[in-house]
Amino acid sequence: MLMTGKRSHVKDIGRAIVTATKPEDLDALRFWAQKMLDIRASNFSAFEKSKRAIAASIDKKVLAPILNVVWREMKRVGWEERSLPAKMAMSAAAAALTLSGQGAGIAALGGAIGVPLFVVFGAGGALAGVIIEEIRRKK
Repeated sequence: MLMTGKRSHVKDIGRAIVTATKPEDLDALRFWAQKMLDIRASNFSAFEKSKRAIAASIDKKVLAPILNVVWREMKRVGWEERSLPAKMAMSAAAAALTLSGQGAGIAALGGAIGVPLFVVFGAGGALAGVIIEEIRRKK
């Protein structure tokens, strides 16, 4: 079970995702979140759940606001709260990845696959519920 502080953080992220989504895309986002919860609750194998979650997440208008908020949070936690030596090491690693050619595409693909799998297999089920609740509240 999530602790109160973590639950509040999940609500904040869910609200940020809904806010970052264009009004005309809210129904698609709500449908996606419900689909993730349905896949999570299904009796399919882990492999089949993975395939279905990724296939349901190919819609750019759904994934773009989610990735935007996720990247912003990762930047805050992974960069802004780090020491100077840690920032230098991360900068060197990012430069090496970017200069190696397809780094940006790999990073984007990782997020596009990681988010639905987090919702289906990780603690992201609460996030999907918050997204649905916030969209209902907004309408």
